[in-house]
Amino acid sequence: MPAQAIPELLDIPSFKHLTLYTGNVMRTSVAGRSKALSKKSNTELITAIDDTLYASLDRDEPSFRYHEQESLLEVPDLRSRSRILPEDRNDVEVTAKLFYLGQQQNNNNVASYIRSGVQHLQKVLGVDAIDTFIVSFGGRSESITPAWQQLEVLHQRNHTLGKLGVADFSQEQLESILSNPAVTVKPSINQINVGQCCNMPSAMIELAKQHNIELLHNGDRADILDIESLSALLRKHNVHATVAPQFVIKYHVFVKCRSVVSDKGYIVVGDTLA
Repeated sequence: MPAQAIPELLDIPSFKHLTLYTGNVMRTSVAGRSKALSKKSNTELITAIDDTLYASLDRDEPSFRYHEQESLLEVPDLRSRSRILPEDRNDVEVTAKLFYLGQQQNNNNVASYIRSGVQHLQKVLGVDAIDTFIVSFGGRSESITPAWQQLEVLHQRNHTLGKLGVADFSQEQLESILSNPAVTVKPSINQINVGQCCNMPSAMIELAKQHNIELLHNGDRADILDIESLSALLRKHNVHATVAPQFVIKYHVFVKCRSVVSDKGYIVVGDTLA
């Protein structure tokens, strides 16, 4: 059993799994602080989680869902809906990035998290397909092949994912995946966290040109959320559980004709520690 003691005031049953949806942060108080938080995306995420927990749990009638069979606690932000109307789908572009944060070195974990993450996005946004899907492996190179095979299934067979990308790949990692015979769909994007420098390595630029890969600047931290930060936020809102984040999804909805972001949110999935 997970080591936790849920206050009777909240009446939250003991749970093993957590899923939290921040909702559209563009329509919450987080948006007003976006400029101050733009340099550290993990700070934006932590602020969004805190804001969601406050809005959902710190109220006379807390908003959460408990799925007994899965021992799953869902915390949705009910203040704003992110669903895209079917008649608007062709007018917007949906991009998403999955940050793999799992502590266990299980090569199949990332593949299962990708399936789960895509299902969460489909549920939250009300769409069948994601236009661009990027994975941050957090430096776990041993997880790439099984995860990429899952991405290829969703791209080729189900047409659920459009462009596929990676984050923070070095030139060596990029060359490795491009030359891997088991990889049939090559990445078309590589996000690079360049820190304070705005210049891409010349060798990386040449490699990207040869394989038609977009090189995009990236300010995200690979370790976007850790056990201590997530658990501290939960305790702050009277959920006394130690939760290890397994993955985080960051998504954007762009309005094509105006080139503006109409929706931005996070999905956090974690497991309690015994």
